[in-house]
Amino acid sequence: MEPYAHLKTAQELREEGNREFKGGYYDAAAAKYRAALRKDNNWALLHCNLALCFAKQEKWEECVQAATACLAAPSCDAATSRKALLHRSRAYRASPHRRAEADLDHARADLERALETDPANKVLRRGGARPL
Repeated sequence: MEPYAHLKTAQELREEGNREFKGGYYDAAAAKYRAALRKDNNWALLHCNLALCFAKQEKWEECVQAATACLAAPSCDAATSRKALLHRSRAYRASPHRRAEADLDHARADLERALETDPANKVLRRGGARPL
């Protein structure tokens, strides 16, 4: 942990995480998002960003957990919810540990729920099939 990191705000940590993510440093970005979540665990967008970091690294179980935490956060708006549902749906389908029909049902349900918020979304209409 870097010196004085405890003095940074959740927003500052999020911005640092975003820079790490854009550079392709997903582990570093995830660490920044986790640090920000220790300051504000109800910030849905941080959970969603963390889910995407895990998806980029193919850490599917962690992606499901982060996306689920995002959806449970009080600050989760429609756009963030749609992203979290898409991340979680992809993780359900991609995880080697989630091959049961129930998991595929969860994936389909997440996509349907996301489509309810944005019926014209082309990515969602294609079943979330878009490269991460």
